[in-house]
Amino acid sequence: MKIHDWRTRSETEENRLWRATKHGSRWEFMSRLQHSEEGWTNHEEMDIDELKTFREVLFNKYQRRRIPWEDVLKIDNMIEEVEIPPTKTD
Repeated sequence: MKIHDWRTRSETEENRLWRATKHGSRWEFMSRLQHSEEGWTNHEEMDIDELKTFREVLFNKYQRRRIPWEDVLKIDNMIEEVEIPPTKTD
């Protein structure tokens, strides 16, 4: 299991802590506000902006040879799925 942590600034100017864990080929995302929340909140669906921020985190780790390129590609696929949702055919 691989764990990746990063921070973003929330609307209330408080740090939001993010955590992504990878089990096999499946990603799980959690977050919490640094000072006002004690427990982690699971995110089944991620906002496109957060996925792009996470992609930057992973790419930086890839450049330092800490993760495989396949991890970055998986997030690229997730971003693409959010940007261009599959169309339904009847």
